[in-house]
Amino acid sequence: MKIAAETSLSRAETRDLYESVGWDGYVADLDTLVRGLAASHTLLTARADDGRLLGLARTVSDGETVCYVQDVLVHPDAHRQGIGRALMEELKRRYAHCRFFVLSTDRAGTEGARTSHPFYRSLGLIPHEEQEMAAFALPIGRQQPAEQ
Repeated sequence: MKIAAETSLSRAETRDLYESVGWDGYVADLDTLVRGLAASHTLLTARADDGRLLGLARTVSDGETVCYVQDVLVHPDAHRQGIGRALMEELKRRYAHCRFFVLSTDRAGTEGARTSHPFYRSLGLIPHEEQEMAAFALPIGRQQPAEQ
């Protein structure tokens, strides 16, 4: 397996990876997703020796004070092989100078949190509440304003 920074991914491998983990909301507008990946501050990929995409991690950042980990995903066929850990460790190394290194994930008590929370804790990340902080966001799927 090789971890590397890339600037873009093909539509097919993007769709295949995101569909494999059930992130259908992203692939519903594949063109937007592909553009978003290309516009990421960092786009790390994990590839098998044959070049097949096994996983990715991407960030939104100013490169100096804050790094937001937007996506971390690994194809289910490649789970439990250290790929997600390798991607996250590389991001932590690249953004060690940033004051904030944050991500959003499933809330406690959900099926997704059962595996993601212990994984992120094992990497040294802790919930906002444990840092006496909170996070706020606009609702997903909110109505977009009409174009003028």
